[in-house]
Amino acid sequence: MSTERRAQGFSLVEILLVLAILGIISAIAIPSFLGQRRRARVIGDAMSNAKVLQMELESRKADAGVYGAAGTYSWTADGSATTGPALISTFQPSGASKMNYSVLIANGGLTYTLTVTDPSIGSGVTAYQTDQNGKELARLH
Repeated sequence: MSTERRAQGFSLVEILLVLAILGIISAIAIPSFLGQRRRARVIGDAMSNAKVLQMELESRKADAGVYGAAGTYSWTADGSATTGPALISTFQPSGASKMNYSVLIANGGLTYTLTVTDPSIGSGVTAYQTDQNGKELARLH
């Protein structure tokens, strides 16, 4: 009768192979996950601040009958500079993401398009865009 010992467990080569595969998967997945978190934070901040600005515009329309004189109004990423006539002096963007906000008022002050851009992504890249009806026109992909 032969008494062969049967090996139990994994060999060192098998364990190293599994660790190498896990390392490769982690190297691919973790940066992608972190990028999605940043994207979600940027879009969330953009949408949140856009809603605050929309409420202030609606309040202004309720008081004056129009959103403002036709033109472009903008706020810089640090919240310090505005362009165009004073539209809403109380708007201060909040959140960790520092973005630029631009409101284009048209049709005699009855319509507007609100555009939010993130200068850290690049110039001309729209993080979020909406209109006076709350319709989402664009969002960062």
